[in-house]
Amino acid sequence: MEKIWRFRHEQFVERLGWEALRRNDGLEIDQFDHDRALHLALFFEDTVVGYTRLLPTTEPHLLSDVYPQIMKGQAWPRSPEIFEWTRCIVAEGQILINGVSASHVLMTGVMEFCLVAGITSVIVETHPKLVQLLVSTGWNVTELGPPSLLNGVLIVPIQAKPSMSGLRKHHQLYSIQGSTLLLEPEVRNPLKPEATLHHLHYCEFMAKRDLEADRG
Repeated sequence: MEKIWRFRHEQFVERLGWEALRRNDGLEIDQFDHDRALHLALFFEDTVVGYTRLLPTTEPHLLSDVYPQIMKGQAWPRSPEIFEWTRCIVAEGQILINGVSASHVLMTGVMEFCLVAGITSVIVETHPKLVQLLVSTGWNVTELGPPSLLNGVLIVPIQAKPSMSGLRKHHQLYSIQGSTLLLEPEVRNPLKPEATLHHLHYCEFMAKRDLEADRG
């Protein structure tokens, strides 16, 4: 995990200037990085080039404990199958993985992981422009409240639902072949610890089809 903590410090503190998170050891870790937090890291040649985090809404998370005021007293969806999507970022530069932009791989990976793990929706607090990006790439988005200013930045709370049609749209828009997830060796399902995660049949079919096409 140290590579992830250092990547987060490099991106959020040194690059974006989130000084409240600065630490002398160069590791960006907060109170939400507990055992139930889900960390999705994008690696390229053994280097972290992208990262995002999913937090269970049944436990303390950013919307509940850091800026609940943006909900203006309104409740928001919470359940074991609903997570909060936070800390999403990709390293600077034109990083291509199998010819696909790292940011596109990461965004596709989030939707694929949700479908694989049984996460029915994610809560996101983000800029309205990014809300439009989610809509345009196949997420089913519902606004949970009006836009608010938080530390001078406009954000809007939303609920976004993944779907197989949305995942297909990601694959088509970004020319992604097969799965974006590494599920080997055995990876336990965080929602059902007694079960393991498995690739979607759709992704396996796409990978087989693309391999056959490459062979001519």
